[in-house]
Parts: sequence; structure tokens; C-alpha cells
Amino acid sequence: MKEQVFISVVVYLHNCERTIESFIRFLDKSISDTFEDYEIVLVNDCSKDKTLERARMGIKGLKGDCTIINLSRKHGVEQAMMAGLNKSMGDFVFEIESTTIDYADDIFSTLYQYATSENNDIVAASSDRTSFHSKVFYKLLNKLSYLDMSLSTESIRLVSRRALNAMLNLKEKVRYRKALYEYTGYSKAVLHYEADKSVPADKKKLNRENISLAIDVLVSFSNAGLKLAHYLSILFFTFSMLMGGYTIYSYLFNESIVQGWTTTMIFVSFGFAGLFFIVGLLGEYISRILIETQNRPFYTTKSVESYKPERIMIQKVEKEREKVLA
Repeated sequence: MKEQVFISVVVYLHNCERTIESFIRFLDKSISDTFEDYEIVLVNDCSKDKTLERARMGIKGLKGDCTIINLSRKHGVEQAMMAGLNKSMGDFVFEIESTTIDYADDIFSTLYQYATSENNDIVAASSDRTSFHSKVFYKLLNKLSYLDMSLSTESIRLVSRRALNAMLNLKEKVRYRKALYEYTGYSKAVLHYEADKSVPADKKKLNRENISLAIDVLVSFSNAGLKLAHYLSILFFTFSMLMGGYTIYSYLFNESIVQGWTTTMIFVSFGFAGLFFIVGLLGEYISRILIETQNRPFYTTKSVESYKPERIMIQKVEKEREKVLA
């Protein structure tokens, strides 16, 4: 017997024309085998290829409702997913950031059963396919964060409506969902699965967007910048004091005092280098304060396309015909 709860599936799309059609069909079959009522929300993050056209072709014959959100410009994964999550209406919501399928088709039912049986509001599926730079980032964030976090790469995440609403209501401008879910305080579990090795791994390239997001997350969800500024302040203060002590010692006990141009230049160079670095860190935090005070939207939508499954349309036509005959 199928589950009677209403499910939403939010999927991030960007330049995935090769995999989107097969992924939509796989997703529709997997979800419909377990859940009676559901919707699929596709967020097109301003794809430059034929992703949108292939998505429109792939949704033909779906058993559930489907919505395509077309963003006006490229926003990145986090902000684009926020557009889909705000649109979703399910009691439980699946979050999927890639159309690569390296997991079994029963993973959705497994996550749901674990969430309901173990009373977890957030359940994620994670494999061992994690890039080196992602491992370094998660290790650094988990160590430096003032939250008790244990983050990792997640292929699929299932979130209850109450946990999702709590995350959406947070006022943070840096919308990094993994960390924001930690803020909500709701229980979370991570299920590990063995990825299908025959499917090429969806490796995220290290680019300017990823680096920018990593810096934003480290600044917003850890004290790394402030701690580094404090340590550098102590370091250069100590260096300045030692140089001052050395100057006094040379003045008192060194009869042939050499012109102190080298020492002065070393002191000025190191001192100002540390000062400018600290000022740069403080400027970064000031810019975050400016971002937090600006009430700008997280995303801008170009258009929203809604599709109803053929079976529902047929049922509506039959009901209208029965009314006419009556």
C-alpha cells in the first residue's frame, strides 16, 4: 500500500541536457511506487543548453504534478534551491542537487521509512564519492564552526515540513542549507550507501562560484576569521615588542650602532602586512553586516510553468461530462 502523505521533490537543474529526461522518468517511477500524491519542482538555474527543452519533454506522462521554475540569471545551487523550497507544498520534501543517478530506486522509500520510524526530521543519503576539495572544506568547517556540525556531501536530503519552515524562517542572508538546518535544532540522520561505480561521478569543479560560497560559509558559520585576526594581532604585537627590546638593548650595550635602515624596514614591512591583513578581515565582516541589513530577494524568477498529469486531466473531463449528462 502506498504512503498517503503528500511529497514534494525539489531538483536543481543547470546545463544537464544529457541526463534530465532519464532522471525525470526515473524520479517519477521511484516516487510513484511509494507515494500516492506528490509533486516535482524543477528549478532551472538559467541553463545555457537545452536543459529546459529536454525537461519539458521528460515531464510528458508524469503521474504527479510538475512545476518548472526558470530563474532570470544564474544564482547557484543554494539560492536556486531556495526558490524551489519556497514553492514546494509537501508534508515532506526531498532535495536533490544533481541529476546523476548512482543510487537504487528504493532510496526515497528508505529515507522516508527511516525518518518516520526513527523520528528524524532530516534524513540524508551520502556516498563515498566526495571530491578532495570538498573533504578539505567540510573538515575545516566542522572543526572551526561554533556549531556542533558534522557535514558531508549529500546526494539526497529528506526534510519534514516543520524543519523546512524553521529553516526558511531564519534571517540569515547566506543561505547554506546544511548549516541552517543545524540551527533549527531538529534531529538529523545520515544514511550511507554504496554508489554505483558504473555511473560516472558527478564531480563539482573547483571554480569561482564554489570558492566564493566556501568563503561565505566559513565567514558566516565559524569564528575562523576573528580568531585568525586575534592570533595575527598577538603575533605582530609580540614581534613589535621584541623589536623594541632589541632596539633598546642595542642602544645600551652596542657601542658601534649601525644605521637601522634594515631593521626599520623589516619592522615596518611585517607590521603593516599584519595590520592590512587584519583590516581586510574586518572589512570582510563589515561587508557581511551590510549584506545582512539589505533586504534584497534571494532569487529572481523569470517564469513559472505548471503541468498537470494526464490522468488528472482525464478525470476532470470525465467529471465535467457526467455533470452535463446529469
